[in-house]
Amino acid sequence: MKQKDPQAIIQSKKLPNMQKSLTSKDSFKINRPLLTIIMPVFNEAQTVEQAIRRLSALPVSKELIVIDDYCTDGSRELLKKLYQEFKFKLILHAQNMGKGYGVRQAAAYAKGKYMIVEDADLELDIGVIAKMMEIIENEPSIDMVNGNRILKKGGKSGILQNLARVITSVLAKILYGKYLNDLLCSYKLCLVSKFKQLNLKSTRFGLETEWIIKAFKKGWKIVETDVLFMPRLHKQGKKIQFFDGFDIIWQLIKYRFTN
Repeated sequence: MKQKDPQAIIQSKKLPNMQKSLTSKDSFKINRPLLTIIMPVFNEAQTVEQAIRRLSALPVSKELIVIDDYCTDGSRELLKKLYQEFKFKLILHAQNMGKGYGVRQAAAYAKGKYMIVEDADLELDIGVIAKMMEIIENEPSIDMVNGNRILKKGGKSGILQNLARVITSVLAKILYGKYLNDLLCSYKLCLVSKFKQLNLKSTRFGLETEWIIKAFKKGWKIVETDVLFMPRLHKQGKKIQFFDGFDIIWQLIKYRFTN
């Protein structure tokens, strides 16, 4: 599949072919960025500009792919304005498709060697990305660096959020014999080529769990590194819903017995 220009607004209607994009000659250009940062956005008008500006200052060879998942709060108009300034790749959805769908779609266009997902909510400290890059670059046997969220001073996380973190870690240990402190952290850094080989299917917030599970099943070596975070509440714009928790747990169980 011929890739789009790296500075392009893509009017999206369907998911690109992941396997064809894996072999694209465009992926091996000399000016290939080291890191692809994927940012899914759904109604984040209050934070998305700051999120993009701080990423632009990140001292690493990078490209940014932003997915507007049918925003209705003014985020789309703001993203088009920011696109003119920063020239990132911008994918516009004609309907809400979900975070998982958007990340998988963006990965098909990625030209970086590595990839990471950066939410537009400012919860995580982006300063750790450089450390994650250093870890994986210096140790070729590592397949993924996974973030382990550590609450910032003054931050408050909800009971359900903490419970979900414990339950998923325990279930992963029981079902797969592997333990990670934080399966649900969006900071997962790995090779773009290896991500594409996982053939992920999640369309919503189960993406992080499916990503880890399928990496477990392929025998990936995964290390964790702490990342400071300041969680927000639903009234502040947090998108994950109660039923997403059931979906995440179901994926942990389902993929134990099927691919």
